[in-house]
Amino acid sequence: MKKKSLALKLLELRQAHDLTQKQLCESLNIGRSTYSYFETGSRIPDVETLLLIARYYDVSIDELVTDSKPHRASETAGAECPDIQILHHLMSKNIPVDFVMELSKADFDFLYNYKELTDENKAEMQYLMNYKLRKQADR
Repeated sequence: MKKKSLALKLLELRQAHDLTQKQLCESLNIGRSTYSYFETGSRIPDVETLLLIARYYDVSIDELVTDSKPHRASETAGAECPDIQILHHLMSKNIPVDFVMELSKADFDFLYNYKELTDENKAEMQYLMNYKLRKQADR
């Protein structure tokens, strides 16, 4: 089964709600030309815009950016959805969501293992990584 792109999901959601781009953009307070780029896949919405769109349609961020099964954001009333907590955390660290979306399982495994290291071993890993990056740049 082919994964749906974010652009296609945005288009389908808007059409399912019988909205024009103009109507939706007025409700979300974003430019129509900007939103048009999202639906064509020319641009990816930033984290704040993804959150705004998800809340508007009452869907999770996860549903927008992955092939996960739909669940309504309102199902978690009284508690913030884990995906929203993650987005807030990413925003607080100035980490672009599109960067995270490009990470592979191996990247996440590396990060998980890094978190398990002692502070001394983390410092050694950072030194080694900086050394490798300098060496790579010299090529």
